[in-house]
Amino acid sequence: MKTILFSLLALFFAFSSSAQVVEEYGGGKVSENPVMDKIDLKEIGRSIHVASVEEGKVVVRRFYRGKWEEFDQTPIKDIFKLKRLELFAYRATPYVFCQYDDKMTVIRAIDDKWEIVGEETFGEGSVDNTTFSVIGEKPFIVYEDKDYDIIRMFSLYDESWYDFDLMSNEGVKSFKIAANDRGDVFLAVLTDEGMMFKMIDQEVDQMEQWEELSKDYKVENVDRIDDFSFVGNKAYLTYHNEFGPVIITLEDMAKKWEIIEEATDEKVITLGKQHYNLNISEYYFFTSLSDKGMPQFLKNNKKGVWGDVTDLSTKKARAIASDDYRNIIYVAYVDDATQHLMVKKIEKGELESE
Repeated sequence: MKTILFSLLALFFAFSSSAQVVEEYGGGKVSENPVMDKIDLKEIGRSIHVASVEEGKVVVRRFYRGKWEEFDQTPIKDIFKLKRLELFAYRATPYVFCQYDDKMTVIRAIDDKWEIVGEETFGEGSVDNTTFSVIGEKPFIVYEDKDYDIIRMFSLYDESWYDFDLMSNEGVKSFKIAANDRGDVFLAVLTDEGMMFKMIDQEVDQMEQWEELSKDYKVENVDRIDDFSFVGNKAYLTYHNEFGPVIITLEDMAKKWEIIEEATDEKVITLGKQHYNLNISEYYFFTSLSDKGMPQFLKNNKKGVWGDVTDLSTKKARAIASDDYRNIIYVAYVDDATQHLMVKKIEKGELESE
């Protein structure tokens, strides 16, 4: 009898601990309609926003006063093939970048009303590997034109979109753009030689003349940049080694990148690389889809202690996105079976002793 009682108590405490790690947020299920396989989630203006495409229309909801609400209908609709969907927080203004049906649209919400930025659609033609950012109310899109083997950039000038060549794509493995709080947008480019970092200057159409963020970062056997972002004016970039994530950082106004966390434990290698995202709060949190499509997360306590790769659900997902707010990680994913949008939160993560 004591053995049974002890087992039941152990099961209770194990379940309670797990429930504290991952809890349903806003009832868990957010959408009543089926959701396509691209989503995004961002903290914008002290509210969690989530973007999805349902019945061919872009839908943006926020969690407000204890429930999810669609505060205004977006003008992006009649979508048949969705290639990319991205939310961006410029100060307290939400922006949405949508690439669909061989074209692109950017919108923003002013006083909770969506408006189109620049022309309604643009970018027809060969546009691949897009990366998006906003600074000074001006969006930037860097992309690869494989038809002409060129990396190009769209930017806004006099309320119209225009693009120009940046560099040849020969030897380029990956690139990302990110903005700091000071008002600068930077381009990170990974080649066989390593990584280079440039500050985007809209007034100068020669990339070679752009100011460098730092010295080049030498790295070998890296296939892609996983994530590039700023917290304030401090830069963070992640890539993968043979075991898992490596986080490098650049202090404001510094010129040398430093490795602050590097996976060296084989247990970390099970973190997937699909829809990969890093969140920087009380801990370093990584979210991704496994090779089998399971939504998952991994925690590092900023002291070199890696947790276990943990599934967010017992069911497969089609997409995953995450962001942090006040040291809480919010994770959205599309349940593969029902195609419904789910949102969960991770509050404190696993105990370090675990």
